[in-house]
Amino acid sequence: MKKRALIPVFAAFMALTLNVSHPFANTYKKAEITATILNVRSENNTSSNIISKLSEGDQVPIVEIKDGWYKIKLDNGNEGWISSEYTQEKQTIGVVNGNNVNLREGNSLESPVIGTLNTGNEVEILDKTSDWYKVKVNEQVGYIYNSFINIKQENKAVSRGDNRISKVYEVASSKLGKKYVWAASGPDTFDCSGFTMYVYKTALGVDLPHSSRSQSSVGTSVSKDELKLGDLVFFDTSRDGKINHVGIYIGDGNFIHASSAKAKVMTSNLNEGYYLKTYKCARRVSE
Repeated sequence: MKKRALIPVFAAFMALTLNVSHPFANTYKKAEITATILNVRSENNTSSNIISKLSEGDQVPIVEIKDGWYKIKLDNGNEGWISSEYTQEKQTIGVVNGNNVNLREGNSLESPVIGTLNTGNEVEILDKTSDWYKVKVNEQVGYIYNSFINIKQENKAVSRGDNRISKVYEVASSKLGKKYVWAASGPDTFDCSGFTMYVYKTALGVDLPHSSRSQSSVGTSVSKDELKLGDLVFFDTSRDGKINHVGIYIGDGNFIHASSAKAKVMTSNLNEGYYLKTYKCARRVSE
């Protein structure tokens, strides 16, 4: 009698597991849009409200997969659903920013070293655990400390935008890994406003003041959900109501900046953790 009772329970459990969605702990899988225009909906069905639209070539992080739909995160931090039928999956690529960087078996300094990588080497990012990226390189899976990886930007605005704004991205990304030094403005060391000042002067011939607070008054205000490549983004990292940090938006929710905490030029995400909480405003000075 007991065995018979277990059968329907097991069958019900299997039915539930077959219908379950698959959330990702971190958004390192992306969907690239293959349709000319694709609706982003509030729920995973064609009857739900359209909350945004994406264009061919756009890449968005996948948060969850369910019944032929992807739950995705938009540049403004909002989430919605798109049909997976009109997309192809892409894995996020990381670029090593130092020489003799250890690839370890596990996510700790005590874990055995299974390989070494050098500046410019590319890795597939599979996941992030604490301060470590789980990566795949040449079919080998291991862990690299996050400070030694920059996220490679596959940004449609770089290839499709006008040449002047593309130059901003080109100059800014060429300085990834350069040291943070207070009051420095290039070409090899920078503080945050010195970095944006250098990039704009080099790329566009635009003079910016050497102060994040002063830069926040230049150009025109732009809302977070209308950010474009090259916009300046500002933060109150001291949380005292005053702007004290600035970076350059590069798409996909990411910005490039000279970080005093990490002591180098790096990329970070506007919509995650520390920078989500300290974001203040944005300005467009390139038009």
